[in-house]
Amino acid sequence: ARANFARNVFGCAGLAVQEHLGFDTPEDGADAALDAGADIVVLCSSDKEYAELAPAACARLQDADDAPLVVVAGDPAKLPADDLRAAGVDEFIHMGSPLLETLTAYQDRLGIRD
Repeated sequence: ARANFARNVFGCAGLAVQEHLGFDTPEDGADAALDAGADIVVLCSSDKEYAELAPAACARLQDADDAPLVVVAGDPAKLPADDLRAAGVDEFIHMGSPLLETLTAYQDRLGIRD
């Protein structure tokens, strides 16, 4: 459900979305994102798995020369958001996100909006 939500959020902003059904390890997912040249990586999992998965993925992504923005699909009020941010998560998207402002900021960061 979170992967579909994320795909729709970023797709409606005109961003190309590559969806994967999962990886054996967070590092495998990070490597696939880096190989694809992703500008934004959205981590989609259950709330309780983010504490383990996000730091491992972020560590791999942050090693890249042009590290992508890391977004967690989930409500930061229901997650250990401070720990996830400390691990390298940049943003969160969820049903209560101010999507217009959020997507505009992503477009600005990527240099695709005038």
